[in-house]
Amino acid sequence: MDVTLDYWRTLVRSDESLPLFEAALSIAQDAYPELPMADLLARVDGFALTLKRRLDAIREPAARVGALGEYFADQLGFRGNANDYFDPDNSYLNRVIERRLGIPISLSVLYLEIADQVGLPASGIGFPGHFLVRHDLPGGALVVDVFAGARLLSQEELEYRLLPYADGDRGQASRLLPAQLVAATPREILARMLRNLRAIHAERGDAARLEAVERRLAVLADPLR
Repeated sequence: MDVTLDYWRTLVRSDESLPLFEAALSIAQDAYPELPMADLLARVDGFALTLKRRLDAIREPAARVGALGEYFADQLGFRGNANDYFDPDNSYLNRVIERRLGIPISLSVLYLEIADQVGLPASGIGFPGHFLVRHDLPGGALVVDVFAGARLLSQEELEYRLLPYADGDRGQASRLLPAQLVAATPREILARMLRNLRAIHAERGDAARLEAVERRLAVLADPLR
């Protein structure tokens, strides 16, 4: 019996109750079998508790989002690993937490968990080529690039990033933008994380870890199989 895969199956069984961060963290069990899940979950709870105390004095929603970004990037020190982007440890959340390094999607999953715990719910966005986060506030949506220091992105910057997918046409990029800001489901986020790892392990010829990723993807697609 594969206890790790059974645990994964339990986590991803229901869309309604899928715990994104815990499920994403559990992916690292393929590379780190002795992963201290409870300790790592508690550590992230501690990050959120510290931030929650600081947010008590801030009422304006956009300012609270700004404080979250500053805490995540400047105080906790989480940043994108641009120098070794395809290191598989960038996708394993235990190593992201330990090294304070990750790729857009892994950093965003951690950011989303902290945001949810402090009462600033956010959504992951499967933006072409670069995963982002969206906060829906009374005054409008704020889009955050967690990889780039949790920086807020303007509509103009988002349109610019879409130009390669719009034949360089700014007007077409503007028309395409709303569809690219749709929230990704937890299942879609996990699938994207696993596909990233599948490509990395295939490139490295790591057959054992590639097989483990394929098993997870199969369960994710059909948890009852």
